[in-house]
Amino acid sequence: MKKSMWLASSALLLAFGPSTAVFAQQSEPGTDDLGDVVVTAERFGSGLTRATFTLGGEDIGERPLGADIMQSLVKIPGVQVSTGDARGGSFSFELYMRGLNKEQIGLTIDGVPTGDARFNGGSPPTRFIESSNIGRIVVSQSAADIGAPSRFALGGFIDFVTDNPSREPGLTVEAGLGSFDFRRLSARADFGEFAPGLTGYVSASHQENDIWAGRDSRSSERDHYELKLRKVFDNGSRLQGRVSYNDQSDNDFNIVTKGEFEADPHGDQATDAVTGIPAKDVNFGGALGGVRKDLLAYVNGHLVLNSRISLDLNPYYQTLDGESYRYQDRARRLTGTDPRAVTGYNANGGAIRPALITTRDSNAVGGPADMRVTPRDRERYGLTSELKLQDLIQGHTVRIGAWYEGGDSSESRNFYRITDPVRGIAYDRGQLNYVEYEREAEVETVMLYAQDEVRLFDERLKLALGATWYDVRYDAKSPLEYRANLAFSQASDVNPKLGATWRLTPDWEVFGGYARNFSGIPEDAFLGSTAVIDPDALDPIQSRNLDLGLRYVSADRAFSIQAYDVDLENGVGIVPRDPTATLDPDEIVRGNVATRAANTLGQTSRGVEVTGFQDLGVFDLYAAYAYQDATHDDPAVGSADRATLASLGIVGGARVRDIPRHSLFAQAGWSPTKALRLELSARYVGERVGGHIIAPTTFREVGVEMLDAYTVVGLTARYDLDQAGLPATRLQLNVDNLFDETYIAAVSSSTATQPEFGLTSGPNVRTLDRYFVGAPRTITVSLRARF
Repeated sequence: MKKSMWLASSALLLAFGPSTAVFAQQSEPGTDDLGDVVVTAERFGSGLTRATFTLGGEDIGERPLGADIMQSLVKIPGVQVSTGDARGGSFSFELYMRGLNKEQIGLTIDGVPTGDARFNGGSPPTRFIESSNIGRIVVSQSAADIGAPSRFALGGFIDFVTDNPSREPGLTVEAGLGSFDFRRLSARADFGEFAPGLTGYVSASHQENDIWAGRDSRSSERDHYELKLRKVFDNGSRLQGRVSYNDQSDNDFNIVTKGEFEADPHGDQATDAVTGIPAKDVNFGGALGGVRKDLLAYVNGHLVLNSRISLDLNPYYQTLDGESYRYQDRARRLTGTDPRAVTGYNANGGAIRPALITTRDSNAVGGPADMRVTPRDRERYGLTSELKLQDLIQGHTVRIGAWYEGGDSSESRNFYRITDPVRGIAYDRGQLNYVEYEREAEVETVMLYAQDEVRLFDERLKLALGATWYDVRYDAKSPLEYRANLAFSQASDVNPKLGATWRLTPDWEVFGGYARNFSGIPEDAFLGSTAVIDPDALDPIQSRNLDLGLRYVSADRAFSIQAYDVDLENGVGIVPRDPTATLDPDEIVRGNVATRAANTLGQTSRGVEVTGFQDLGVFDLYAAYAYQDATHDDPAVGSADRATLASLGIVGGARVRDIPRHSLFAQAGWSPTKALRLELSARYVGERVGGHIIAPTTFREVGVEMLDAYTVVGLTARYDLDQAGLPATRLQLNVDNLFDETYIAAVSSSTATQPEFGLTSGPNVRTLDRYFVGAPRTITVSLRARF
């Protein structure tokens, strides 16, 4: 299998293309123009046997051109998105849906899985997306969809569907300016229908901005390129190929304590200039960040065999080449001339290495300092396939599918001496003094699935009866840390996925679903842990999902209410390797402590989501409310399970971090003329848990730290300049956080399972950084012109 499968399947699609073609995406967009028009019924998931919401091109276009595509998701009930900047962020990106985090949600582009969403070695979808080229976003809050190719779809999935190329040739140019020296230029050239049924486009963009919390030392820069070709055949078959390349560098946001936020809600404690004193420069913002290059290529095909049988195929290939860096207030050097030296292994299999020489004089001007550089590389390749049989038996649509994915990930940690700490942070890459680890992990996944959708009673009743099965193989090693070459596999049970829709009237329907899901062990358990994993001691992550809802949809109004119950089993966290050792909280934040992967038991999330829309002509109203009650498992006080949870930084029975019980998004639109539209939106996030406070060593449950509720208001104004003689030209103004609210935007996942070592200094001392500060008022002006 491996890469040869991807190459062979791609060649097969291209060979058969002239007569048959293949899969573009399961839900074919409804327009060939830039940005899909999504009707109300599609937006609310009318007729689907699961909780689903679709955002169209107009929804995506409400955000500033070039803004992080994930930010559009805040309109959907039960979904939370936070980025450190109003236009995006890497380390500061957090995503939740129905109480589950970004590594427990399936993410795909045109049906192609993007993998896990970790910032440090993962593949967030934003790396492969130009937001202006996305036609729609399909969000299934339920995990009952049978064909989502992802090990992370424990509680739903999100599919980003790219635009179809236009049949008419043309050029679209976008430009943007805004707060914090934001600048953006983008161009997309549509080729038109340059051969029968064959269209395509190529796009390129460049954008940059200062990081608002450190404008003198931190910035973000991104170059992004896309190519898409699409062929439509007379018999309805389709073939498309897409390549996306992203080159990005950024100095992202620091995390802070609640006390630091309250003392200074307009900053993140990172410094803006080098002082020459390592103890201070360890917080220099210019040495907080990373660079990465991402490539994603895939071929989508939909092969129509006859009027009732079709075959879908999706071969794909993805690479990552990147690194992150962090200033260190000391210098490390391995004794001898080889920074990777291992002299042997002890009886437990641990690596025996030459003595590590550490030189430290943190408070001296020009004291010794290192730059810690963490290179990360990744290669993924895979294939999804599905055979669809429609009405071979009247009223039945049968889907039989398979998904294979292979991939290799590596991560190492290198230390270079900073040349002159008084002058700056420059270092010589030719002088590698110490390599702490070189970890590699290979994960291969096979998923098989089948479903029969039955239509009864004149199609008023739809039943989706399906099941999935997973087999995941792991192969990991870290020869600078341990001798073992870890190789094992985990297989799931047969997981049922059931859904139903009953149409009560032409406008009203009830729907519901039940699903069991399997994830296995995430890659971060291998790449983020200094200890070898015991396969018998780390259980795979699984979930059970149940939802029930009622929809009303007409041409100009819609309403839905849906309730859900999600039970997550066997979470996995990265925790200190020796929980009884006295550790410096700063060293935890900087990633300088020995760690291990451990199960964190599970959690339950129950809630209700209510969404409404009303079109009043020149006015329209939209609102989405979510009630979420997400709590960790609650073992008996004094039990071994409860003690284990405490050692992982979790208070048994407490609410899950960063999940508010109450949240609301509301928007009012006004279109007084065909050319002008104004939108005012408000997002309310209720009180939520920030941190579980656990004492080190004793693991005493101190309590939970609460974060205040906040409301941010946004304004969007756009004007189409047709009346000024500029057809197909739009001017847009976005003001995020209109009233300049100060708030904590999110809880960082990087320190979520750590005890509070500051308690060793006093009963209420909080020194462990946990939180991202919310972005201030941000203004963006965008211009789009089509020729």
